[in-house]
Amino acid sequence: MRRYQQSRHVLGSDALLTLVLEDSTPSKATFNLLWQQIDAFEQHFSRFLVSSELSRFNTAAGSKQPVSPEFRTLLATAKAYAEKTGGLYNPFILPALQRAGYKGSWPSPHKGSKQLDYGQRASADWHTITVGDTWARIPADTALDFGGIGKGFLLDRLSETLQTEGIGNYWLSLGGDILCNGADANSDSWYIGIARAEETGKTVAAVKNHGQKLAVATSGTTKRRGANERGTWHHIIDPRTGEPATTNVLTATVCAQDAVTADIAAKCLVISPTAPPPLGVTDYILQTADGTVQKAGNIWE
Repeated sequence: MRRYQQSRHVLGSDALLTLVLEDSTPSKATFNLLWQQIDAFEQHFSRFLVSSELSRFNTAAGSKQPVSPEFRTLLATAKAYAEKTGGLYNPFILPALQRAGYKGSWPSPHKGSKQLDYGQRASADWHTITVGDTWARIPADTALDFGGIGKGFLLDRLSETLQTEGIGNYWLSLGGDILCNGADANSDSWYIGIARAEETGKTVAAVKNHGQKLAVATSGTTKRRGANERGTWHHIIDPRTGEPATTNVLTATVCAQDAVTADIAAKCLVISPTAPPPLGVTDYILQTADGTVQKAGNIWE
């Protein structure tokens, strides 16, 4: 068994793909397949691209529109998780996110396209998403953002691709959200260190996958943030207020069996750390502004 690794900057962040393959398995073809899937996802679902399917869908909000099978699946998944979290996750936050200051692709959030500026639009209840067999519709004067679910959704799809290809040992990271399975080339479990919120290079805990599929997602208020005439802002919007969440949580890290659950649960815990953990999550870490590290679950090392 040999370990292969490639990295690129995609989806506004760094992606790192690690595969452990039999010596006879060609790595180039597999990496190409994964990168093509990642690039296609960005072309379809980036809110920063005028030509993306998401942007075209938002532009025509209020009308019944044909959608691709993957768009339909992602939209239906977003609606299902909005219901599961009681609306604490809501894909209609884009207007609020832009009003806060996050208009353009990172690291230039203030340089948004006027053509894609929905800051004057309103948020909506997740119930108002209508999904048909080949079409979908959202209310007029609203706009969707898949930032809260996209990386997790894509990680789960990449995992499905590797399973189809017969590859069971891998570590996939998109912007720091991780999905791993199997073992490294030396047959050891994958080891994931959990970074300290405000001290680069230091960790507060770690977890091993013990050969099983494991998703680890971290969300927080320490990185994608800025300042404008309204004051300072961060990118975690509380759907209940339409404003950046008022929270003492710097980062929330969640472990789950799939990346969508980990991705959404981490954001919900940042927004509402005192509520019962969402989506049945039992293994998480909260790091707060007063330096407290709260661990739940018995998997941490």
